[in-house]
Amino acid sequence: MYPTSRNIGTETQGFHLMKVLILSVFILLSSHAMAQENSNSRQARQIFQNAYNHFYGKDGVSFIYKISILGIYHEEGTAWYKGEKSKSVHGKTIHWNDGKLLYKLRTNKNVVEIHDPKVNKDDQLLQKFKFYPDEFDYHVEKEGSHFLVTLKAKKNAQHTKMKEVRALIAAGSYYPKYLKIKIMSLFWAKITFKNFKAGNISDTVFEFPKDKYSHCKFEDHR
Repeated sequence: MYPTSRNIGTETQGFHLMKVLILSVFILLSSHAMAQENSNSRQARQIFQNAYNHFYGKDGVSFIYKISILGIYHEEGTAWYKGEKSKSVHGKTIHWNDGKLLYKLRTNKNVVEIHDPKVNKDDQLLQKFKFYPDEFDYHVEKEGSHFLVTLKAKKNAQHTKMKEVRALIAAGSYYPKYLKIKIMSLFWAKITFKNFKAGNISDTVFEFPKDKYSHCKFEDHR
């Protein structure tokens, strides 16, 4: 199953786009059948699997991210994930998703929106980042203390709008350093990671602190 867009508002599209890019890439390779039989392809798949395990580890993950699309759209923030739970801090918005409810705080307006995190929302932009596993060839090479894994769409690819994916992953820890994705031969989306941490993420991180924001206006969007 691929990640889908959530009903969290257009001003947070960049954060959710970042989530879709990250998880889609790792889901792509972790679920890929061993159609590519050479040793280099198998190594690339294993490296991605190790990175994927960080994002879906039972003890959670956190990182600082920066996303850039076409060198025009920019956003940066901090994100936490643990199973179905997540939290993000970026710009003037903070999200807490405890797996049952999504709280979105607009810090500049003292407004808290309550959403159902399982409600999907159509988004044409996010659809451009959808992966089709059998339509890619991939390769890995060593770059100093990192692995550079590259996926390229096959010439006969019919569905994917992604033409190329590049991921720099640290050797040893298998922490991602950046993802670059080329869309329809037109532009690149890039996500860089800092302070990546896997494990020891407390469940309290994802709990909305109601007492702290009791002065805010609450809006139920479920």
